[in-house]
Amino acid sequence: MKNIYLIILSTLILCGNLFGQTVVRMNMPQQADNKLNIVSLFDDEIPEGIPVILGVMGYNVNGGIMPYSFEWKLNGQTASTNDILTFTPNKGDNLSLNVKDDAGCLASTSFNLKVARLDPPPDLNNIEQNIEIYPTVVSNYVNVKIPESKNGKTTIKIFDIGGELIKSKQISESKTINIKLNPGVYFISAEVNSTHVVRKIIVK
Repeated sequence: MKNIYLIILSTLILCGNLFGQTVVRMNMPQQADNKLNIVSLFDDEIPEGIPVILGVMGYNVNGGIMPYSFEWKLNGQTASTNDILTFTPNKGDNLSLNVKDDAGCLASTSFNLKVARLDPPPDLNNIEQNIEIYPTVVSNYVNVKIPESKNGKTTIKIFDIGGELIKSKQISESKTINIKLNPGVYFISAEVNSTHVVRKIIVK
């Protein structure tokens, strides 16, 4: 009888049915090495009423746990849930970007939109009071005429159709500027003192 008891006890121990316990391994939530952070890099002047594409060159996201999800807010309304936003800027617009990582952490940043008004062609009856940028269709050169009544250095900026700054320079008098641009549509901004005009040109 004693031998039978020992055989039964040995079998239970070998099969793990006596004094045994079940261990379940739980995966710990992934931990980020650095806190989720987003920084706005876009600080260029853009023309009003012209579509602008704002992508990964305009902001920097780091830390947290990838993948990230995105929400662009334009004037308090969701404008896009992609990492790239296409929008038409207007004076007074408020733009922000919310980024959430895979752990549910949230970071936000706002953009300082410098929107320049796209002025109509100058009044020919008052031409001496306006900055002129011509012609509209150009090859390699564009003329910038500054009236004598405008004192101070004039800042000239050239933007592509997406609102990206291509060139910038200062002039102190009327000048023919060598632009050397690829064919396409561009915008030229001229600003001196309180006068600021933007003109569209087509490079052929």
